[in-house]
Amino acid sequence: MKHTLITGASVGIGKALAYEFASKGRNLILVARRVELLEIIKKDIAAKYDVDVVIKKSDLSREAKVLALYEASRSYEIDTFINNAGLGDYSYSWDMDIEKAIAMVDLNIKALMTLSLMFIKDYKDKDATLINISSGGGYFVFNKAVTYCATKFFVSSFTEGIAQNLQAQNKKLRVKVLAPGGTESDFIKNAEEDTGFKGADIFDSNSFISAEKLAEYAYQLYESDKILGIVHYNKEFELKNPIFPYGG
Repeated sequence: MKHTLITGASVGIGKALAYEFASKGRNLILVARRVELLEIIKKDIAAKYDVDVVIKKSDLSREAKVLALYEASRSYEIDTFINNAGLGDYSYSWDMDIEKAIAMVDLNIKALMTLSLMFIKDYKDKDATLINISSGGGYFVFNKAVTYCATKFFVSSFTEGIAQNLQAQNKKLRVKVLAPGGTESDFIKNAEEDTGFKGADIFDSNSFISAEKLAEYAYQLYESDKILGIVHYNKEFELKNPIFPYGG
């Protein structure tokens, strides 16, 4: 039995991804810190779709938990791995809370990198897909979110580079990056917390899309032969080839 594993699946984009993939008949492994929310999602999905739903509690900002999650996942056949868990922040660099910055790097970069590399080692020669969730801020630096954008530039360049590397070496594993723009989710609320800025200071309110619409776009990316799926400021979705240059 094959499963789609989604991190950060308890709310927002991760939750919407769970419902989108379940609607396509995909069995799920849902990962988040708040297991009580995962239980509610599991019960609701089970009532709507004929799929298997496994839940895993994990705080991916902690290295030991990242490694433990991946080891636990080895007992399943994963055909799609979605690194969605992430932390945002809206502030000028001189105002940013240092502990939050460290936590953001631990989650947005270190956890995603570790899980990606471990999955690639195991699945490079298999028909499987890795999708890393970046951001429009992984291709454009917002003045009130420089540190956050830097973490997402890593996600974008890392993922695009690996995808092209695998293709160049004729590996079966597909690797893709999804870059959302402003998306209605708890992520925005958490990024605003104690910063003095609001999402409206970063994005035009008319540019926001729903998490459900983004999940539809994610599935379009999954089904496509393109590496990058990016949501533009005008809310249009574009599937395209990588932006970061690759040599070799």
